[in-house]
Amino acid sequence: MLVLLAGLLAGSLAGQTAQNPLPNSDLKDPDGQKVQFKFQTLPNSVQVYTCRQNDQGFAWLGPDPDAILTNSEHTLTVHHYKGPTWEATDGSMLRSDGRLAKHFLANNKDAVHWLELPAKDATKQFGKVTFIHRIDTTGGLPPSEKACDAQQFGDQERVNYSATYLFYVPK
Repeated sequence: MLVLLAGLLAGSLAGQTAQNPLPNSDLKDPDGQKVQFKFQTLPNSVQVYTCRQNDQGFAWLGPDPDAILTNSEHTLTVHHYKGPTWEATDGSMLRSDGRLAKHFLANNKDAVHWLELPAKDATKQFGKVTFIHRIDTTGGLPPSEKACDAQQFGDQERVNYSATYLFYVPK
């Protein structure tokens, strides 16, 4: 059991961490950038983890978001999903390359990392967005109480989370 837990922890941290050591959550606005859009996840937002085999055996890998975001005026709604991709109800869209994400420790140790992601393929209202920040996270960590082994291979777990997303454009 202890080996299984150690493997799950190692796999889950490896899935989140892109650089080592991980900086604290003192994420700053990118130089020469200003916030153009600010979105908050709605309560039904989740991080999706899949039981997969890795170098340590089996682990909950991901996460892939499945989140609905809205601005404070509730005039723009965005679906955030695997890619990562952000697609608004007006057809505005942008993507990022998760491999280029900069990770920061969340203020809450029981939450997914804060992220800085470069934007690409931005259209319409999002056309000038250059960076995305995910901050103020709660929840969203890989399942710690559910086994991931050959019997669960391919199973998915949806873990609730919340976050604020900031979309930056040049000043």
